[in-house]
Amino acid sequence: MAPWPEKVTKRFSTIPPNARENDFYAPYNKLLYTLFPADSDYTVAPQSYSLLDSRDSVDFIIEFEVLLEDKPVFFVEIKEPRKMTLKSAREEADNQMRKRMGDLAPSCPLDTLNGVSAFGTRLAFYNYDKQTRILPSRISPDPERETDTAPLDRWDYDILEDEGSQRFQDLVAEIKTKCDRL
Repeated sequence: MAPWPEKVTKRFSTIPPNARENDFYAPYNKLLYTLFPADSDYTVAPQSYSLLDSRDSVDFIIEFEVLLEDKPVFFVEIKEPRKMTLKSAREEADNQMRKRMGDLAPSCPLDTLNGVSAFGTRLAFYNYDKQTRILPSRISPDPERETDTAPLDRWDYDILEDEGSQRFQDLVAEIKTKCDRL
């Protein structure tokens, strides 16, 4: 398992096989509160909002926003891991990340807003540099051919593996360093 504190790895170990999206809320909440402690200037704020353009009659996006005082500096959106293999689910997750970055960036006190899209424990890292653009770059659909605008390999890190946990921890350290300079 990843180099996380025992309480965090224990919480992730409670996720059942064939887990649903909401099975990941408590583990990610525990992880984020470990990295952004409640007794600091940071607040981990679970958010839900409806997905207006969903094909489902009732669909909500659940995310965890990390706030410095009352300003967003980081967020994580969680999706059901089984859906990661669906091209349409990845495209929807990618579009949601880009829309949310556009919504949150004006309130972010940093020059870059970072976000993570998680299909279970698989992570895709996004950043919105207010001077340039959102990375990873958007892949435009080809009008003549089927195009995968959010390829599976975009979610190439696992939060429970060394490389994924290190990337996540490095990002958090970078965000905290930038916040300390404010």
